[in-house]
Amino acid sequence: MGIRYTEDQKLLITAAREGQLDIIKDLKAKGIDLDCELKYGSSALMIASSRGHCDIVRLIASAGGKVNRRNKFGISPLSEAAERGHHQVLRTLVEFGADVNMLHNNGGTAILAAAVRRDLKTVKVLLELGANVDIENFDGWSARKWVLSESDPRFLEALGIVKHESHDGAIKVETTVAQEDSQSHRNQVSSVGQAFWTVFMRAAASGDLETVRRLVDDGVEINGQSPNGTTALMAAVKNGRAEIACELVELGADLSICDQEGLNAISWAQKKGLTPFLTVLKDKDLLGDVVAEGDTDPSHVVQ
Repeated sequence: MGIRYTEDQKLLITAAREGQLDIIKDLKAKGIDLDCELKYGSSALMIASSRGHCDIVRLIASAGGKVNRRNKFGISPLSEAAERGHHQVLRTLVEFGADVNMLHNNGGTAILAAAVRRDLKTVKVLLELGANVDIENFDGWSARKWVLSESDPRFLEALGIVKHESHDGAIKVETTVAQEDSQSHRNQVSSVGQAFWTVFMRAAASGDLETVRRLVDDGVEINGQSPNGTTALMAAVKNGRAEIACELVELGADLSICDQEGLNAISWAQKKGLTPFLTVLKDKDLLGDVVAEGDTDPSHVVQ
């Protein structure tokens, strides 16, 4: 059963969405809770943040609205504002105590999401507000690692990273910010190969079969791994893309590669319940040899 809203709550939702500040003020004067929990754990503050209504955000936050509330999808007012490039809202939320480094459900941060979207302006604003570029999501990606993999000069500059040519023509990237002595932040980056590989990973995870096929035809490293060992095949499996996963296997993806957790694509398929993919592997007699190397019992993979 869904939440049954009172008439005042319905008015609050509409006003937050449409930017009707006077109505919000009237509701506050009536003693209505401006920060009541809405469907899926959302709030009027999240709605106003997503629409860029900074005056309403300020009013609700000043009235005690939870600026660090997350709904059931891991979305916060700050992530809503960052997603849509509402920079003044971002500043207002942080002014009222919003955590600029709050984690999403995948362990990522707003600045990582902005970097992936190639939203340079939002990246710069989040940096100004104190965003940490080294927080990694569950797949091992941080904003810094993503920017390094893409090798876009504008983003490298924004994060305080400089690059220069070595004698053999390869691009050497060195950080000039905190932790610059760490070996993990001194990377050899191919401006073409790495950029193509990250597109490949995104295509596999999002179900873009045409792009996956084109990139494999173009010679992308089909078994390339992310910082935490994830392959494009694992990314497809984790995101429920059975068709992509089957295609990648047909194209030569290695089922036996394990990530940093010691799990391979079959282990992840079992963990995620991706039965169509496992059934195809079973029909092709591809399960036994691979799962014998790990913890997965092949008799239990496909029920």
